[in-house]
Amino acid sequence: MVDTKMIKDAKAPSKSSGTSVCRGCQQGKMIQKPFPSNRDKRHYDTFELLHFDICGPMEETSLGGSKYLLLIVDEASGCMKGFCLRAKSESEDCIKTYIMKVQTQFGKKVKFVRHDGACEFATNSLKAFYEDEGIEQQTTVPYAHQTNGTAERAIRTIVTIGRSMLHHAKLDKCFWAEAAMTAIYVKNRLPSPKIEHKTPFEIVYKSKPSVKHMRVFGCRTYILTPKEKRLKWDPKARAGVFLGYEEVSKAYRLYDIEAGQVVISRDVNFDESAFGLSPRIFDEDTSPDGVQADGEAQESPK
Repeated sequence: MVDTKMIKDAKAPSKSSGTSVCRGCQQGKMIQKPFPSNRDKRHYDTFELLHFDICGPMEETSLGGSKYLLLIVDEASGCMKGFCLRAKSESEDCIKTYIMKVQTQFGKKVKFVRHDGACEFATNSLKAFYEDEGIEQQTTVPYAHQTNGTAERAIRTIVTIGRSMLHHAKLDKCFWAEAAMTAIYVKNRLPSPKIEHKTPFEIVYKSKPSVKHMRVFGCRTYILTPKEKRLKWDPKARAGVFLGYEEVSKAYRLYDIEAGQVVISRDVNFDESAFGLSPRIFDEDTSPDGVQADGEAQESPK
């Protein structure tokens, strides 16, 4: 500013051959160094590199008593697997089980795991497991979230989708786990960020996913009551809310309003125009066109 005469009555600082560092500027203005893009330039096979991260504790305990969400992301496909946990310590068994399932069901060898160095991912038991399985553990830089970007971005995406679904469905926060797992199920059937014009499901399972069974999260449902559990003149269906897809059986996860619990059923009709737990919406008459017949569910990714 002195050289360009933008101000007056100021002396230009003397120039010296050496360089000096202003301690005050370093302490007051220091920022995180930029990270290079494309940290991993090599191409991985499916399940060769897995990313881990945990989100929580959540504001409210889920219907099943969970407080945390463990997310595992495959580097090659972008395919996600979620686990709802009561405590962070439960993540160890989930990780071991998932890695062994990948090897037995897909014939794939997990070679690398990457996480932020959290103690639940680096227990002595897990370290021994990694060593026995020939898995290299890659720990990211502390407080440098970009180095664990894949897992952290995935969690941010799932939380964003799940939160939006909860608000749209007019459901309480205690349904966060159901929303998160459904968000993962949906995300695995959306375009993969890794391979153009393919979904993570197709990359992993080598077939295109069917979506004919998919419904709007949180919509009104009518669940068939088995004849063994009702009298002659009792209603044949009870009111419920759609919460997601059951991974083991080809069925739906539903919240039984009267019983106050999650049930699994494939005998269900949907009304995708009504949402919320208010009993009033179930007392209103609905046009036959508003109730959609059940489509057979497809088994979700393991």
